Amino acid sequence: MSLHQLIYLSKASRPLTSIDFLEILEVAKRNNASLGVTGSLFYNGGWFLQVLEGDVTVINSLYRRIEQDNRHEHTQIIYLEPANCRVFSRWTMNMINLETERGNKYDILADVIKAATKGGLVEGLSPAVKLLKVFSSDHFFQSVC
Repeated sequence: MSLHQLIYLSKASRPLTSIDFLEILEVAKRNNASLGVTGSLFYNGGWFLQVLEGDVTVINSLYRRIEQDNRHEHTQIIYLEPANCRVFSRWTMNMINLETERGNKYDILADVIKAATKGGLVEGLSPAVKLLKVFSSDHFFQSVC
């Protein structure tokens, strides 16, 4: 297996409800468990930013399925690189909706999504690299990386 991390950005094609988010999370957990995929999904201001970790062939195939999901539009990969370890090893899928989660600890995540949508940097780093650094530094979830 060739462990990779794929991060994509997409725009929600319509306003999503809490039921939509629960459905996305439950389906992703079920599918990812059978595929050996881990990751996290972030949502803010109508934008998704998702990290997928697993075998490169598997996550590329999963991304192609996500591209076909009618809840997404303007989907683009912003990061696809080999990885030494899984940053999100504890979750087949985690989800953080930054529109409902409040607090200073989430501000950097909102900054990451904003920079990704505008092609900018966060503290001098690409949004994808900053996102991975935040989570791999034990800052939030005590990653094993």
